Amino acid sequence: MNKITKYTAVLTLASAMTFASTSTAQATTEVLTQASQQTPQQVNLGSENIMAVAWYQNSAEAKALYLQGYNNAKTNLDEALKKHKGKEKLAIALDIDETVLDNSPYQGYAALHNQPYPEGWHEWIQSAQAKPVYGAKSFLEYADKKGIDIYYISDRDKEKDFKATKHNLKSEGLPQASDKHIMLKDKNDENKASRREAVKKDHRLIMLFGDNLLDFDDPKQPTQLSREALVNKHSKDFGKKYIIFPNPMYGSWESTLYENDFSKSDTYKDQLRRQSIQYFDPDTKDVKQDK
Repeated sequence: MNKITKYTAVLTLASAMTFASTSTAQATTEVLTQASQQTPQQVNLGSENIMAVAWYQNSAEAKALYLQGYNNAKTNLDEALKKHKGKEKLAIALDIDETVLDNSPYQGYAALHNQPYPEGWHEWIQSAQAKPVYGAKSFLEYADKKGIDIYYISDRDKEKDFKATKHNLKSEGLPQASDKHIMLKDKNDENKASRREAVKKDHRLIMLFGDNLLDFDDPKQPTQLSREALVNKHSKDFGKKYIIFPNPMYGSWESTLYENDFSKSDTYKDQLRRQSIQYFDPDTKDVKQDK
């Protein structure tokens, strides 16, 4: 074998080894890629709330429901004033979040960045950027002109959030946003009942407003069945004494899905959310629920 033949043979062998090595590397990469694609994705509870936030912020229907509630409240207020006799003052009590002020930008942050409550919540409150929900300001101005005492009863933290909450309400021109009329949750409050009772001591409380059943009354137990029983108990009050607003983004209804234990893992919460849903099976033509 001459030098040229030997050199050609060496080049051929080297090329073959390089090709084999490259092919093996490519095959290994493809296997790893396929394996990674088969690995279950990490549960992102925040992204599951994106559609709820999108509906709340963008749907005309959400705005219409707020207007419907506050328009109805105005009619109820006029009727109460016509029937009112004596010196007892009339009052209304409203939750703040998603009842008077729109905090959906915070919910948007949590959804897009997969952040659990209360991450960023205190910072949002301190920024005092929340705008009034549809219909709230005009109704409250109307009630104020009619001589109705307005109380803002919220489970925001009294110690941490009072100053910013008051500033937010006042900066938006909402009436009666004073120390006496803003009733936030302190360390001794288990619920809103004691604050409602405080208003009742020297007022006739004619209407309650909120986006959560707990803004009106407390169920005997924090379960779905007990909550539904509470709705049935007050079935004639909704639309009259109780004005309730839509909130698909969060609420005490969600905690019932997790057996009132928010410490459960996101994976388990996702499983419980899915198990709570009824769905149609086109193969069997049945409505099912996986539990």
